[in-house]
Order: sequence, then C-alpha cells, then structure tokens
Amino acid sequence: MKKYKKQKSYQDKQQDKFCINAAALQDHLSRQLFKLPKINSKQLSLAQKLGLVPSPPKPLNQEEWAQIEEQSLKREDIQNCVCPICLEKFRMQQHVILSCSHIYHKTCLESFERVSQTKQCPICRRQDYEKKQFMVANKQYKIQSIIKIQALFRQFRCRKQFYERMIKMQYRPENSLLKRKLLFYKLSRISSRMSKTIQQQGNQAQQAINQLGENIQIKQEQMENNLNKIYQMKHNNEQMAKLQPIIKVDWINIKKQALERREVDCTICLQSMVNAKVFLLSCTHMFHANCLNSFERYSMAQINNCPICRQTYQKSHFQLQQ
Repeated sequence: MKKYKKQKSYQDKQQDKFCINAAALQDHLSRQLFKLPKINSKQLSLAQKLGLVPSPPKPLNQEEWAQIEEQSLKREDIQNCVCPICLEKFRMQQHVILSCSHIYHKTCLESFERVSQTKQCPICRRQDYEKKQFMVANKQYKIQSIIKIQALFRQFRCRKQFYERMIKMQYRPENSLLKRKLLFYKLSRISSRMSKTIQQQGNQAQQAINQLGENIQIKQEQMENNLNKIYQMKHNNEQMAKLQPIIKVDWINIKKQALERREVDCTICLQSMVNAKVFLLSCTHMFHANCLNSFERYSMAQINNCPICRQTYQKSHFQLQQ
C-alpha cells in the first residue's frame, strides 16, 4: 500500500508539472501570436522562467553600443547619409541605430513597425532589437554643408578677383564665351549699384513720407485744439450774451435809416444783397446772413461786435428788394 501511494503521488506531481508547463507554453505562444501586452516588459514570462523558452538577451551596455557604432561607421550607408527605407538623406532629421548596427530615420522605422506589425530589422530581419538615438549622420551633414558653402564662397571670390583684374588691366578677350562672361560681370556690377541707389532713394523717400505724415498729424492736432478753443469761446460768448440785459430796439426807424443809406453790397463779401437772406443789425448796418454767421463763428471776442462800427448789436431778418 505504501509503495502504491508513493507511486501515485509521484505520478500526480509529474502530471501537475506537465499541466504547468503546458499552461506556461500556451500563455507564451498566445502572447507572441496574438501580440498581447505583457504585464511588465522587464519581467520574464512563466515559460522563460521555467526554462522552456530561451529568455531574451540582456540590454546592451555602453561598450557594446560603442562597438556597434564603430561597425556601422565602417559601412558606406553612413558615409552616404541615406536611410535604407525612404532612400533619402538623414540631414537634420532624427535617426536611430539598432543593435544590429543598421541606421534608419526614426519616423521611417516607427511607420515600418506599425505597418508590418513586427519588430524586426528591415535589412537583416533580426527580431527583438534595441535602438538608440544616433547623431553622427547629422554631424556629417553639417560638415558637408559647411564644405559646400566654403567652396561656393571661394569660387565666387576667385571669379570676382579674376574679372576685376581683367577690368583693371583693360583686357579684351578674344574668346566669345569669355567676352560674354566679362560683359555679364560688368552688367551685374552696374545693376547692383543701381539697385543700391534705388534702395537708398526708396528709404529716403519712405523716411520723408513718414516725416510728412507725422507733421500732418501734428498740424491736425493743432487745428483740432484751435477749433476746440474757438467753440469754447463761442459758447462763452453765447452765455455772456444771455447774461446781458435785453434792450428794446426801434426796428422801424433802423430800417428807414438803413434804406436811406442805399447800401446794396455786403461789406464782408462785397456781393449784392438784393433778394438774399440778410441780417439787419441794431446799428443800422446790413450783411448777408451766411457772412455774419461765419464772422461770429470765427470771432475771438467774447461779445459779438459789428464788423464796421464795432458796436454790440441785436439782429433781425430782413429782405432787401430792388
């Protein structure tokens, strides 16, 4: 009985172990096939802990990354600065290096992983790679750009010195192509001088226009201030006129005296007052209504006085007939 119980317990343990291994393998395969998210990316799965499936390699250290970078620099793809996915130069865009020493644009690699739904190198098909930001291609692109700029500047400077020396020596080339280039250089010098003078004249004209605009604005402000003063004085005159006592005027005798003088022309505008709107003043003088209103509007005195005799007056409407 004891032997039978021992054999039975041994068989139960083996069966339990078999069931655990099967469940661990099933979980590991299902996560790889259906791409289920891991509970923790740093932790191993149960199958990897039990040794049924090889565990992923450990993360690379700095020395290993340095070796990988040296290996990538020996190839021609980094010298040409071309991404193997989009076949465009790296320039100043972000790019990454993989643990298999291949280099790609960061955006290109991310789009490749998103479309293919697999994490493997597009060239060597290595899976579960590590990636790191890589800036060597950017430095090489800067160096190449600086070399091109320096070469273009030196070419321009040498060409300019050559043509200036030919002009100073009054050299007349026999070759038609050289004649054309020399003439083109002379015309370019003339056009550059003309463009500079035109630009200077334009700047001067713009400054003059700006100054004129400022002067006009200042004059407008001064005119507005003067008009405000005139309106205020007019208002004060009206108030003073209201405060003055009203004197009764004998308009019948005043009209007779005005008609006896036989004055037909307005002394302000020197135009005829016949059949026009006229104001008759208490001092027996007559004026056009519009002329007297404008005179009162622009008068600086506090009390309105007659333009001829300078006496204070009262006015009434009058029509002069022939």
